[in-house]
Amino acid sequence: MPAIEHPHISEERLKALPSKSGVYLMKDASDSVIYVGKAKALRTRIRSYFNFSDNRASVKFIVKKVVSIETLITEDERQALILEADLINRYKPRYNIQLKDDRSHLLVRIDMDHQWPRLELVRERRDDAARYIGPFAFSHEVRGLLDIINRTLPLRTCSDKVIFNRVRPCLEHQIKRCAAPCCLDVNREDYSEWLKQAIRILEGKSSEVISSLEEDMEYASEQLRFEDAARLRDRIEILKRSWIERPSAGYSGAATDAIGVFREEDKAEISVLRVRGGKLEEPRSFSLVDAVVPDDELLASFLSNYYNHPEGIPEEILLPSMIEDLELREQLLSERKGEIVSFNLPQRGYKARLIRLAETNAKERFNASALGSPEKIRALEELQEKLGLDQAPRTIECIDISHFQGGQTVGSVVFFRDGKPDKEGYRRFHLLEQTTPDDFASMREVVRRHLSRAVEENTLPDLVVIDGGKGQLSSALEARDEVSGSSPTMIGLAKKRNIDLPYRFIEAPGRRKRAVKPERIFREGEKVPVVLAPDSEALHLLERVRDEAHRFAITFHRKKRAKQQFRSALDLVQGIGPKRRVSLLREFGSVEAIKNSSVEDLVQKAKLPESLARKLLETLAAKAPKNNPEGE
Repeated sequence: MPAIEHPHISEERLKALPSKSGVYLMKDASDSVIYVGKAKALRTRIRSYFNFSDNRASVKFIVKKVVSIETLITEDERQALILEADLINRYKPRYNIQLKDDRSHLLVRIDMDHQWPRLELVRERRDDAARYIGPFAFSHEVRGLLDIINRTLPLRTCSDKVIFNRVRPCLEHQIKRCAAPCCLDVNREDYSEWLKQAIRILEGKSSEVISSLEEDMEYASEQLRFEDAARLRDRIEILKRSWIERPSAGYSGAATDAIGVFREEDKAEISVLRVRGGKLEEPRSFSLVDAVVPDDELLASFLSNYYNHPEGIPEEILLPSMIEDLELREQLLSERKGEIVSFNLPQRGYKARLIRLAETNAKERFNASALGSPEKIRALEELQEKLGLDQAPRTIECIDISHFQGGQTVGSVVFFRDGKPDKEGYRRFHLLEQTTPDDFASMREVVRRHLSRAVEENTLPDLVVIDGGKGQLSSALEARDEVSGSSPTMIGLAKKRNIDLPYRFIEAPGRRKRAVKPERIFREGEKVPVVLAPDSEALHLLERVRDEAHRFAITFHRKKRAKQQFRSALDLVQGIGPKRRVSLLREFGSVEAIKNSSVEDLVQKAKLPESLARKLLETLAAKAPKNNPEGE
């Protein structure tokens, strides 16, 4: 592969580009966008401009003028295609072809106020109260989805002119593809449920439809309605054969902002992903320095400053984590906008995907701005010198063992590349429960399992930091020698216990100086640990790696305990099996919500028998746990 020689775009910048799908904007010296493109793999596509593998005539002119490259990550190619077209229309780049007869992407329109709503394909969003789903990048994709809906759900497909002038059912009813509301007495609640299922299929949630149909089929069988059960079985089979679950290129029509945060030490990047008119718009990113406050305070402060003007406030704001005074903020923004504004912390579905996408874009912007940081380069070079390594450790992992009151032992691995955390390399390990905690045995197990996979995938790091002293390091080295020989290099990192070495003093913003125990670095085959200077950049890097491992382990612990607490609460009730547990979780979201519901809610929403619903509520009320974390 030829070396990259460009006055503004370095090899390091190209290596740091994401390999995900998305859109790239090439800018000139005046920061004007000169070219917009989409890619299935951004890194590979953008590199082709600079290694002479792209032979298009315009490429040499683009490369000559480009000074910077900005990337916007999307969920898939369909979203990238739509976003690319929007950005070309917005910026009108010099080297993009502008088509005068360009056609809009397809949308599905549903007039929810109609007596019998239908699904119709349109290319423009009208100023009406109808619901729009899309846009869809590929016409064959949305037409295929409509065909699946037509074969599984008996919704009408005819126009208003036809439905109000028929005197007897048409062929669609005879082949059981339409309930014929034009002529027959159709239950409106049933029709409404079919419509909801059709919307779920269009939004890429066919698995939810299949689960719902399976529950209806089982209920029909229990009621000895075998013809209904057989018809539901056939619909399920069609869905399973025809459907491929994938995120829809479009979203709901509501104006939505998704907030993503990525931070490292006192620097942070916040990305706001905007959805307007069902389409993903160009994200807005904000870099923050001296961000020494906790994540929730950082997020709350940003929201207060960002949503100052009524025209910029959306109908819904998606947050990655909880903040204080959420209800009060909703009221203030609603008053400012003159309409209802809601906050949401999504755990699943396309809204949760939007949050992850915002976080991914925030991380990419952060890494792009921090690339080549002199502090990180000096820290890696100092580590090489102090530890006697052959080269600077560009890839560093830290392994931490954690347990809760002697039980629920877990192992965690965090991964840093070029001094920055790379969460794609993070790993978590469930460990076998032991009668008494044994950190050494747990460390051997985690190292053995983790390095075995790394050897298979050829992903061994340059350096592994073990959270602990000589004992933990010795256990890790035993496992390493069994699996991968003398690679990778391992060190132990632990605070000083004795008093023969002086404490060091640090200052935190707004606080007094405080004394902390010095860190000791244990090396393989060395009896005397290395103690780095308090202002050592290498020491600060190791501490960041170790602290991130602690944070990751604690987060893992909380999720594990939350799942266990949720399951144990429902498992107390005889008759609540895996399917009903999933159904309850999908409908109510948490044990607390189930406990606060009524018998009628459980019967209608989760389709529980009345006796079982009463038994469930009585059991939960009797247990009355202090905290009911949300299920995942």
